[in-house]
Amino acid sequence: MTDELTELEKAILASICAATGGSKAAHVPKQYFMRKFQKQSKLAKRALHRLVSLGYVVQHPTGGEMTYELTQRGFEVCKAIRDNLRDLKA
Repeated sequence: MTDELTELEKAILASICAATGGSKAAHVPKQYFMRKFQKQSKLAKRALHRLVSLGYVVQHPTGGEMTYELTQRGFEVCKAIRDNLRDLKA
């Protein structure tokens, strides 16, 4: 399932998952999960756009900014990434 994603896309997805607390109903602005990727801002923006186009993340326009939310597919991949990290630590 995560084979089609690059390492940067996986990292951004994990960052969104952490910012939302793993909730599919939470919407977070980009600055809350993109801080870690400032050095790769252009690549990170492309990766986020690709996550949206592949259906892992949904954009929500609110007020003056865009917020992002995990889809079911994104939530499942995020859970798999977390499980893999747990296995590596054990």
